[in-house]
Amino acid sequence: MCLSTVYKIEKRPENEVLKNVMLIECEDGVVTLTDIMGREERIEGEIASADLTGGTVVVRPRLSA
Repeated sequence: MCLSTVYKIEKRPENEVLKNVMLIECEDGVVTLTDIMGREERIEGEIASADLTGGTVVVRPRLSA
């Protein structure tokens, strides 16, 4: 099972949003994270990077068009 830790803006301990994330859904500029305990966290933005072998995902503010 691959679980990830999600960070906002950059991978730094103080920017951690949620650990043990098993599901990430993106819709209309909102990233919804769900961890293995079923807790959800929603943050505005878009996925900037996803290191699946390292178990880290970074979400950044959405760039306006």
